[in-house]
Amino acid sequence: MSTKEYKNWRVVVVCQLNASASKVWHLVGGFYNINQWHPDIPICDVIEKQGEERDIRRKLTFPNQSPTWEELVFMDNENMRYKYKWHKGEWGETTQKYHAQIQVIETELDKRCLVQWSSKFYSSEDGLTQFYKDGFENLINMFGGKLIIN
Repeated sequence: MSTKEYKNWRVVVVCQLNASASKVWHLVGGFYNINQWHPDIPICDVIEKQGEERDIRRKLTFPNQSPTWEELVFMDNENMRYKYKWHKGEWGETTQKYHAQIQVIETELDKRCLVQWSSKFYSSEDGLTQFYKDGFENLINMFGGKLIIN
């Protein structure tokens, strides 16, 4: 029997980047692009035979861990945001009810933007703040900028 106490978590991490929102969204806004900007995810696979929009899923492979599958819930290219949730995999058995959103917000036309990554989940610990920061630190290395909220 586990002695860990589970609770509801809400994580919000924001960074400011020295690039236009459209340029950042071109990279970050692709549901299957996460391995191109997040250093902790070397492989993001497209699940074969996805026919309906509600079935858009990705398989994430992390070093020395079991794969995790996530499902796109909502995509809004005009407002540069998407929502997704855990679909299946060992990770979601311990970090339950995971729902997340990534959004890019233009703050200075063609020069600067904010990226916000937020989530809600049920777990014994916050296993996501550092993961989000790792991704944002890499974006800051790519575009210049700084971490705003963590």
